Amino acid sequence: MTREDGLRTDGPLKILFRKHAEDLLGLLGDDRATLRAVEDVEIQSLQRFVDGILQLERDGTVYYRHVEFQADDAPDVAARCFEYNAHLLMRYAAPVVTTVVYLFPPGPREDPLFVVRVGEREVNRWRFDVVRLWQLDAGSVVDQGPPGLLALLPLMRGGSDWSLLERAARRIEEAFPAEVLSEAEAVLLHLAGRHYTFPEISRILRSRKMWIESSVSRQVWNEGRNEGRNEGRIEAEREICLKIVQEYHPAFAAAAAPVIEACDDADRLSEWAVAAPRLSDVELARALGLGTGPGGGG
Repeated sequence: MTREDGLRTDGPLKILFRKHAEDLLGLLGDDRATLRAVEDVEIQSLQRFVDGILQLERDGTVYYRHVEFQADDAPDVAARCFEYNAHLLMRYAAPVVTTVVYLFPPGPREDPLFVVRVGEREVNRWRFDVVRLWQLDAGSVVDQGPPGLLALLPLMRGGSDWSLLERAARRIEEAFPAEVLSEAEAVLLHLAGRHYTFPEISRILRSRKMWIESSVSRQVWNEGRNEGRNEGRIEAEREICLKIVQEYHPAFAAAAAPVIEACDDADRLSEWAVAAPRLSDVELARALGLGTGPGGGG
């Protein structure tokens, strides 16, 4: 997953997927299935974490939904999905269905298709399900969608409409009345940064303080749009980096925290945050300059 117009989506969408996977089943075509588990999966031979794996059950059959969030039309999408799918199929010995969720238009002209040919003869082909978020109608979703889906509203058709964003925020707040600012609402506001400035977005909240103190919302959704925000950008990148490291490397987080907190390079913090879900503890330790990680030598 890459970025569009300076808007970072990797961290927020991983957090949203982990907490609100059940809300996204309809989007993925699994609305008749029962969610059994959300899994963190590292494909060892590739040393990569996939974006999301859901263990589902439908009509007595257990299967897995592999989700890849894709910001642009990368030429290797079909090859990567085939590679992931094949490894996951062997790992689980059960059906694995891959869905590519495209975040921003225009997206690919055709759905990802991995084809094997010998000369002129086609030997095999693998198709992958596709969701293009901008084709969903925000007006329909805001009235029916669960919180996890409402968080994606700014990426949908008509999702820049101010009244729809306010309604989505209120519906999420009603779903989590005890939370100061839920992950779903923080992601909604983060993604709304495609359309509005920080002061404008902060008006959606009943309290500006909630927005400023949110760990997810303090990512650099407004990165580069206004000069003089470098200090705020560093602080935001540092916080999201810490959160992702804590999420994916709990045993290593305490050792990593001092390095992350001492770093004043926003780009480096962002690189660590994006890489963290794909790296082992040892690999992350090396990236942070900590040698071989917990219990290892320098």
